[in-house]
Amino acid sequence: MQFGLYLKKKGVITADQLVAALEEQHGKLVSIGQLAIEEGILTARDVFVILRCQRDLPHEYFGGVAVDMGILRRMDLLRLLALQWERRPPLADVLVRQGVLSQARVDEERAAYHRDMERCDEVISRCIPRPPHRTTAPTTATRNAAETLAVLI
Repeated sequence: MQFGLYLKKKGVITADQLVAALEEQHGKLVSIGQLAIEEGILTARDVFVILRCQRDLPHEYFGGVAVDMGILRRMDLLRLLALQWERRPPLADVLVRQGVLSQARVDEERAAYHRDMERCDEVISRCIPRPPHRTTAPTTATRNAAETLAVLI
């Protein structure tokens, strides 16, 4: 469970406070175009060309338009999306900035959240049997394939 949902479920914050914090968090995301320029994947000119095309496609995302135009590779888009996600402000920081929670309360709730998640992990590991231990030694088939490959090379 994510920390924001945990706080809401516990009654520490309201649904409206969670939504407002998530909206602010989303509003602080660095754009994919800006990230692409910073990472040297696209030029400013590329970004303007994509934005011009996107203007006629209001329901399409920048990254999707860029990939469809052949200006951005899908792998680069995925990397930029991961970078965008990593750079988002933590929800706890947003809640503090909005005055919903104090930093001390966030620290207290975060510690409780981690304890609860550890307990959940313990319960799950007791309920789900572990797969049988596999040996790391290569099987006969693997050795034969490796030997065959070595002869061919």
